[in-house]
Amino acid sequence: MEKIEIKSVSEYLEKVNSFEQQHIAQWVFRGHSDEAYELVPSLFRIDIENTLTDWDDLEEYMLKVFQREARPFNEYQPADEIELISLAQHHGLPTRLLDWSTNPLVALFFAVEQYQSEIENSAVWCYGFHSTHNCFPESTRIDRRLTLEKENNIIFPNHVSPRITNQSGCFTAHELPTGRGDFVPFDQQPNHFGVFDLFVINKKYRKDILDQLYDLGYHHGLIYPGLDGLSKRIRYEASTTHKRCSNVRQRKKFMNQ
Repeated sequence: MEKIEIKSVSEYLEKVNSFEQQHIAQWVFRGHSDEAYELVPSLFRIDIENTLTDWDDLEEYMLKVFQREARPFNEYQPADEIELISLAQHHGLPTRLLDWSTNPLVALFFAVEQYQSEIENSAVWCYGFHSTHNCFPESTRIDRRLTLEKENNIIFPNHVSPRITNQSGCFTAHELPTGRGDFVPFDQQPNHFGVFDLFVINKKYRKDILDQLYDLGYHHGLIYPGLDGLSKRIRYEASTTHKRCSNVRQRKKFMNQ
């Protein structure tokens, strides 16, 4: 796995655009506020070591309660278990899913969102799925998507929540460990179907990158559609300063008008 340090959105996109495409069916991206954060689904971060509950019982219980008590708040009722887990995941319930995005800028936003944190480095994980039948340079994007659909290595959920749509969300689903066993981080498993790269962002660049993303339309209002996201966007606008850089050529043109 390669670690790539970045200082700006433009540098990040330049690196992403250089990634291998011919032999990769799809790249997906996941932002972490802490570089040390491992690829472990939220369900397996619950400590059950000293309980009588195993992973199967815990997952079944939480999904049952969520399904039963979430009904008054959902205009759309999930049609199957995957839709149920996807919806629960996007509302903070611990699940066996890992969130990814097909949009690298969404993942970068999540990595730098907590720009005031004292944690030294943030990170964006990049996961590339090996192609099984679209290795010709002239292959279409549909060819790439067919590879993913046939191999069933990633879930593109129905858009049961605006967050899934705006975040270009997708998931990897992971097997429950036996009993109360530990979950091996995804990138350390011997049978994962792909390759990993890791972008690292030092804390001194997080705020600048967040400002750059804001100027490109990637802000809380987009990432978290609804009143909460709107409020966070307005608060950001009102409470944070911005480096108002000046372009010499354009400034001269403006002053000469």
